[in-house]
Amino acid sequence: MIIPMTQPQGLKPGDTIAVVAPAGPMTSRDVFDRGIAALERLGFRARFTNRVFQSYRYLAGHDADRADELIQAIEDPSIQAIMAFRGGYGCARLVPLLNERRIRENCKIFMGFSDLTTLHLLFNKCGWITFHGPMAGTESLAKISAEREEHLVSLLTNKFYRPILRFPQLESRSSGTAEGVLTGGCLSLVAASLGTPYEIQTKGKILFLEDTGEPPYRIDRMITHLRLAGKLDSAAGLLLGQFSDCSPPAEDYSIDDVLRDVLSGLNIPVLTNFPAGHALDNWALPLGVKAKIDADALAVRFLEPAVC
Repeated sequence: MIIPMTQPQGLKPGDTIAVVAPAGPMTSRDVFDRGIAALERLGFRARFTNRVFQSYRYLAGHDADRADELIQAIEDPSIQAIMAFRGGYGCARLVPLLNERRIRENCKIFMGFSDLTTLHLLFNKCGWITFHGPMAGTESLAKISAEREEHLVSLLTNKFYRPILRFPQLESRSSGTAEGVLTGGCLSLVAASLGTPYEIQTKGKILFLEDTGEPPYRIDRMITHLRLAGKLDSAAGLLLGQFSDCSPPAEDYSIDDVLRDVLSGLNIPVLTNFPAGHALDNWALPLGVKAKIDADALAVRFLEPAVC
């Protein structure tokens, strides 16, 4: 059954953004404080409790506490948007504790990246349009540039915003144009979704992939896994973001060489080097919105706004 996607209500000045920690624990209080200051400078109110600073092994607290914090933010009518603290690991452990009906009935802006890919896939399955973008405890928010700030605010507030994004580093790996709903996120989490209730669905869609800190052979393995599962051939097009800190130990090949090799023979448009992912230059992308990639004109165009 195809569930129609719901545009969340756009933000207004003074609206409240809840910061939640569904994945890993805090790594830098300084970065977090600067991220909160950035949200407030953008005209929003940031709300969080001391729960976000909890730590249990490699998690930001116990599963039940993290799930309860998230569902409370989803259902609280005084909260207009939710932003994750940081990635790491832990979102998959929350899936059995989250009620899809309660999610479906309370669509609102949700933003994060990295491990939050799991929640993007779950929320997209529930009909939410979500936002792959900066998190409160990351430098990509704490050091947001003027251009990215303008794009982010427009994406979250303007119900008429349908940008065409072009960047000098964009490259075509396979020519042509493709239209479809944008889906995806961090490659390792997308690959891990296979066989789960929130398995990524790519048929007729634009698949976005990025990752960090993975050796080239692992990038090869995960993309090959997706390809063998039919997830690439069924997609309308492929948009690759940044693969930061994925350089090989040897100097006779690059991560770009690996990507070119493992993606060879795909009969769909492929556009690479989009500035989104784990690097500082992390442009927000609305997942669940219809988009068009043009691998000849080197452009990404959104065909509908992300908010209403």
